[in-house]
Amino acid sequence: MEESRKQFEAWITEWWPQVKGNICRDGDSYSNHFMNYAWEGWQASRRAIAVNLGKPIYVKYNGDFIHAWPAYNVDIAIRAAGLRVKEK
Repeated sequence: MEESRKQFEAWITEWWPQVKGNICRDGDSYSNHFMNYAWEGWQASRRAIAVNLGKPIYVKYNGDFIHAWPAYNVDIAIRAAGLRVKEK
């Protein structure tokens, strides 16, 4: 959640420059009502993201079979959802 909040604050200060240096948190919320509404919307948009990874394959790990997804398939699924994948 903290990474999402950092991204939100970076976005809001770019979109609304007057708030730069004036971000005041009130617990988990913001003291500015507009920022609070924007933050609620930001969180809701993140909760709505769901990526379908397809059927897993089974691999043996420490003597047990576990579900796994090939990295290539995961990359494609994430990009198909309109998200970007951070490069190393």
